[in-house]
Amino acid sequence: MRAAKLGEIICGLSPEAAAWLLDMLATAGRAGGPPFDVSLLAAVDLTSSEILDYDTRREIYVVAEAQQLDGCKELLFTEESPSESAAAAAPRPLVPGTRPLTLGERKSLARSNDRSTLERLVIDPHEDVVALLLGNPHMTEEDILRIATSRRSSAVVLQLVLDARRFGTRPRVRRALLRNPRLPLATALRLVGLLNRAEQRELANDPAIHPSLQTAARRRLAPTS
Repeated sequence: MRAAKLGEIICGLSPEAAAWLLDMLATAGRAGGPPFDVSLLAAVDLTSSEILDYDTRREIYVVAEAQQLDGCKELLFTEESPSESAAAAAPRPLVPGTRPLTLGERKSLARSNDRSTLERLVIDPHEDVVALLLGNPHMTEEDILRIATSRRSSAVVLQLVLDARRFGTRPRVRRALLRNPRLPLATALRLVGLLNRAEQRELANDPAIHPSLQTAARRRLAPTS
């Protein structure tokens, strides 16, 4: 609902005003306190959804590009990633050396309350299995961190983790996602503003992080004139 309301506001503004509003929300972020932190969450949800049509996004982006509003550009930036769903759907064994299980069988097991089964399913590459695991009340934060940190997790799977109501807002999970190179850069850039200043400082000084993420974190840490 927050994203939908912000979408109404954005669509009622000129592209110039919309660009400056989004940039202010992205730049202030959590450091701005209420209402900026809540508004930034709405902005991230809005720009990650299809509420804004292509023409509106393009008009706002053109202004942001001309005015060098990097925070706004990061919110609007999108990129394509190849689908790995077909390969992930192929039968695979739950335990090495045993009979490969179909996707349907693995999805059924993802609803289980058996810990040993769930721990083995954590490495399953298919988004449908991961979606069921994320909704399983027997999953723990440590389980989800294994998914978030895995270099074998696809961009789709990492997005599911980020969107999960129970786990996606947890600081350790967000930090793990930001450090996973398979999380699309567009999504990672949107996340930077949701970190607190200590986390942004850590990100800015981490040489293993993508340079664009370091730059985004440093810009938010810079004193305002």
